Amino acid sequence: MIYNEMLVQVPMCSHDKVELDVCVIGGDDDIKKELSFHKSNIIEIEDESGLADIENQFDVIISTKYVSSVYLNKALREKGLAVQPCKTLTDTELFEKVGKLMYINQPYWFFNEENKIETILFSSKKYHGQADIVRNKSDFIEHTEFYNTDMHINGFNYPTKIFKTILPFIKL
Repeated sequence: MIYNEMLVQVPMCSHDKVELDVCVIGGDDDIKKELSFHKSNIIEIEDESGLADIENQFDVIISTKYVSSVYLNKALREKGLAVQPCKTLTDTELFEKVGKLMYINQPYWFFNEENKIETILFSSKKYHGQADIVRNKSDFIEHTEFYNTDMHINGFNYPTKIFKTILPFIKL
């Protein structure tokens, strides 16, 4: 529940467009439920190969699997953004790979139901996950048990040691 809320609400509340064209890669009913609280047109695909022939079609890509920056860059519109899982807050190999073609590239984190840290990579052609939060969206999300505006913003704050480790590999 927490993972799906953070996977969906962070990108949906970071894009200023009201009705979004969304691609869900490897999603499930819980992700669709979270998306149902937003005005969105949803297309579901199994993996990144489903993006091979798509250009400039999506505002947001939400993936439960790795997606290369080539596919993200090509499938996203000019202000598009994407989220996908990453192993840790210091998954510099992933940050470097995905960051090659994306303007903003940074992880966010939160604790799951078992009090373990989960991390998701936020990649964008325009929007910053923390600085560009759309408060007239995030402040009115009322159905969630975990996500709120403060959790969204705080997810992009890192301990100093981690920040120094990832700074050469992320784009702010």
